[in-house]
Amino acid sequence: MLNQTQAKQKFRATLAMLLVSVLWPFIGALLSILLTAIGVKNMAIGVLLFFIVWLALFIWLFIQCWRLASEVGVTPWAALWLLFPFIGIFLIGMLFLEPLKYMADGKPEDKKLPRTWDLIKQTWKLYTETFKDSVKVSLYFLYASIVCGIIAAIGVYLGVSYQLMALCLTLPLALANLWISILVFHRVAALEAGQDSYQPLTASWRKWLSYVWIAVEIVVFAVGPLILAALIVLLVSFLTGNWQSIASLALPTLTNINAGSRLGLTILSIVLFVPAWIWLIYKTAVWNSFAMPNLVLDDKKGLVNLKEATRIAKGRWWGLFWKNQLSGIVFGGYSMLIGIGMSIAILILATVFKTLNLGLSVDALLTQVSDGVIAMIIVPLFMGYSVKLYRAFKKTAG
Repeated sequence: MLNQTQAKQKFRATLAMLLVSVLWPFIGALLSILLTAIGVKNMAIGVLLFFIVWLALFIWLFIQCWRLASEVGVTPWAALWLLFPFIGIFLIGMLFLEPLKYMADGKPEDKKLPRTWDLIKQTWKLYTETFKDSVKVSLYFLYASIVCGIIAAIGVYLGVSYQLMALCLTLPLALANLWISILVFHRVAALEAGQDSYQPLTASWRKWLSYVWIAVEIVVFAVGPLILAALIVLLVSFLTGNWQSIASLALPTLTNINAGSRLGLTILSIVLFVPAWIWLIYKTAVWNSFAMPNLVLDDKKGLVNLKEATRIAKGRWWGLFWKNQLSGIVFGGYSMLIGIGMSIAILILATVFKTLNLGLSVDALLTQVSDGVIAMIIVPLFMGYSVKLYRAFKKTAG
């Protein structure tokens, strides 16, 4: 077992080599452009040497991960994730770098967050063991989608475009799915705690109304600065008589625009929009992760809910963001497989019904029902992770 100092050294070395190996091809591309610009024509030997160095870095990193496997509690074969483009880097970070970082931090046990991979495994175990129980509630997704599908099919049969029907059904279906999500979350949380309770329907409606209000608050406080930035840019452009500069930001080829006005408006937009975007990403990552658990499990409403979510995540935003992204990659792969299966089933059924001249109407129905089936299967998994994540952060909060 590595001690704190050894873990810190291994973490820094592995992270540095991982970043260099990832960035090495981009460095090579930039060097090629530079050499071409200064007139170097024969770069075959340079490219070969560059590739050899990159391959050596990659092999060294693979060996390093293979040796570290026993220290971080994974199989050495996990190092093979390095061979997978894009997602492999993140999975290596989850399986190797995160455990090393936790060892290097040396926090007491009651302040340590569980490893992301452990959370994912615990969530999957909960999901598979309790699916028969949780699906009794998530089945409501299917019921809602069938109702919407029938309405859409009737509309299409009467000559209304499916796009219009889908647009009209978006808000009612979203509100219905939000209510069902609260029911599913409560059920999964009860099962995770070893209980067998259901959310009473009267209580679920009150929770639903409270969560709708919380969602409005999240939009106002998270997206508000972005909207304010846009209004300020618009106001400045009108007050200075340079309103056409707004269009020039999206259409740089627009003529008859003063270059100074364009530059000034661009600088103002950067100064205002960049902090607003950072604020949006920061706050939505926290509030969207903990708003529902705070409401359903601890009955915290309104601004109290958002303040409690901020307190739980204080000083650990990157850990929360990291865990959400990695769980999204892992569970997203499972969701994609379910989606592909449903798409194949819809294609077969739609082909059959087209022979009966009911193709468009049946397509509208099957599309809605397919979404309901996918939600019925997938949502309990994500709710289980949300429960595990919330309880881990709350337990270790300062």
